[in-house]
This record gives sequence, C-alpha cells and structure tokens, in this order.
Amino acid sequence: EDAALRGCSTIVLSDMATGPERVALPMILATGGVHSWLVAKGLRSYVSIVVRSGECLDTHAFAVLVGVGATAVNAYLAQESFLDRQDRGLTGGRSTADLCHNFKVAIETGLLKIIAKMGISVISAYRGGYNFEAVGISRALVAEFFPGMPSRISGIGLAGLEAKAVELHRKAWDP
Repeated sequence: EDAALRGCSTIVLSDMATGPERVALPMILATGGVHSWLVAKGLRSYVSIVVRSGECLDTHAFAVLVGVGATAVNAYLAQESFLDRQDRGLTGGRSTADLCHNFKVAIETGLLKIIAKMGISVISAYRGGYNFEAVGISRALVAEFFPGMPSRISGIGLAGLEAKAVELHRKAWDP
C-alpha cells in the first residue's frame, strides 16, 4: 500500500531470499494477499504485481498466480532448470535463446488453453478473477486472501500452512 501511494508502478514479490534461516511464504498466498489488499484500498489498477517464484514450474502454477492477481510471472527456477540441462548436454544442442523461447511458447499456449476453456480471450480478463475454486483451505483464509473465490470444502488455515512450509523448508535444507 505504501509503495503504491508513493507512486511505485511495480511491486516485485520474490522468494529468492530463502535460505537456511528464511522460510518462504507460499507465493500464491503472498500474491493473493497483496492483490486483495490493493483492490480493497482502490490502488490495484495503479500497480503491477510481478512474481519471481521458484514454485512456478508449469502452466498450472502460472495460471493460479495470474488468477490470484499476478501481472507477470518470472519462473526463475524453471529457467535455471532448463539451463542446467543445457550445461549437461541434455538439450540436443539447442541455444539458450531457443530454450527460453520454447518455454515461453509452452507456457503461453497452456495459459491460452486454460482461459479459452472459460470463454476468456485475453489474460487481463483472467488476472485476479479467481476463476477457480479453493479446495482444502479454510474459508476464513480464502475470505481474507482470495475474496470472492468459491470455497465449498474448508480445510487448512494460516497456522497449518506455516507448519507445512516450515516442515518442507526443514527437509529442503537438511544436510
């Protein structure tokens, strides 16, 4: 909110600073929280939300992040993954530009397919529209972070999400 009020036109949400002592907040929750807060304050149309996430590895993850409010998504871990495959000689001699282009086309094609099934023709009409249902997340959490998203099956709340994130983090950093 403060950044938007100061005239900032882009907010970048990133999980890149995670480390042994820093647990990542689920990027979908962070994105939905920022988006819904800015909407409630009447500031969302003035600010783009760019998400840099290691969680985003496939079209579904892109679709969910855009659906909860992301303007753009940078899937840095997916990019590092196919560059690592290139370094190991597993990409058939394709150039970095070809790999990036193929990934971009695959994601764009997948997103178009997802939104077209809903009768939507442009990504801006899908952005922040909560065009899907929350399953297994508490209704209170959905109401706060994803207002307007349908949720017929309640479930885990913030404390449960925190416990899962901490456990996953512990496993990831276990020597």
